[in-house]
Amino acid sequence: MQNIKIIDLKNFTDGERHLKEIEVDKEVIPLLRDKMFFYVLKIGGVSPAEANIIKQTALSKGTDAAVHRDVITGKKKTSEMLLFGTKNELMKIAESLKGQPFGLSRVSKFILTFFQEDNINRWKIRGKTLKLNRPLIMGILNLTPDSFYDGGKYLGVNEAVDRAYQIKEEGADIIDIGGESSRPGAEPVSIKEELKRVIPVMERLTDIGIPISIDTYKSKVAKEAIDVGASIVNDISGLRFDEKLAPLVAKNNLGYILMHMLGTPKNMQKNPSYKNVVDEIYDFFAERLEFARVSGINYVNIVIDPGIGFGKRLEDNIEIIRNIKTFTTLRRPILIGASRKSFIGAITGLDKEERLEGSLAAVAAGFKNRGMIFRVHDVKETKRFLTV
Repeated sequence: MQNIKIIDLKNFTDGERHLKEIEVDKEVIPLLRDKMFFYVLKIGGVSPAEANIIKQTALSKGTDAAVHRDVITGKKKTSEMLLFGTKNELMKIAESLKGQPFGLSRVSKFILTFFQEDNINRWKIRGKTLKLNRPLIMGILNLTPDSFYDGGKYLGVNEAVDRAYQIKEEGADIIDIGGESSRPGAEPVSIKEELKRVIPVMERLTDIGIPISIDTYKSKVAKEAIDVGASIVNDISGLRFDEKLAPLVAKNNLGYILMHMLGTPKNMQKNPSYKNVVDEIYDFFAERLEFARVSGINYVNIVIDPGIGFGKRLEDNIEIIRNIKTFTTLRRPILIGASRKSFIGAITGLDKEERLEGSLAAVAAGFKNRGMIFRVHDVKETKRFLTV
């Protein structure tokens, strides 16, 4: 025995590589690879009966589960529960829970679906699939006088069109065009004004060769943007502000970005408060995804965005980025928009003009935690950073 060392496995590919290096029989590589990774599931509202069955089932499969200490005495009527194990162990638990009473069949279905679906790596936009086998960059083009970082820079059509082509050349996969600022405290603009800002620019980008996203929550703006080439709607409202937007997205089979925001841009930073920011955003997404499904929007057309800076405190933004992986449970790609935002200034003490390094750090943390689409001002720098 020459040496012993710990290896750090980032993903299934790493596991397979190490197995192949020691020349394991190729037939058992998938089985062994699945045993290399450990998962922790948090289950809410578990009754004592459910908790007992889940825990005993877990123990019988070689793993365990944790629950409130008073569940066993009956003093606690419901509890949150942590169920943990390898993929193989959890799949065996799921099979055992099939057809069980109470809510156990739902636990079984969730586990089986989670491990069988790979939709998190696919985003469909008007029937075309974007495979997320690498991180995607969404370049920001604000055609507004008052956006917090680049407001007023691209008010002329020629300047905006030139910047759009520059964004593409710098390495963006998508261009996100907006005609209304959503910075904290921003006042809404009329539909007429928003259209006046975005449509003349978009009419000149029909041959740009990469998808264009329209950053709006207004169905009329989205409709006219679609007519001149937009294929994605980036909606800060999560389909809450305009009842005509969901049918429009569904009818045109558009890519759709579903974002969480507390309140509106005008009031979102007035004393935002959460008991558990990650759990509350997760519940919001679960409800809105179901609303989108009922509205006819294809699940694989949707990307989720936890809305960094949109009705969040400093500690909320940090907690969201640290726990991005939790949202992968919803099996949709995750977009992160942290570029030059105020929480970076709060951490570093730097003005928005000096927040590039902080923005790249947020990209790094987001990517490490399974974020796959990054909405940024600094396309060139982010592209180089992610390439490395």
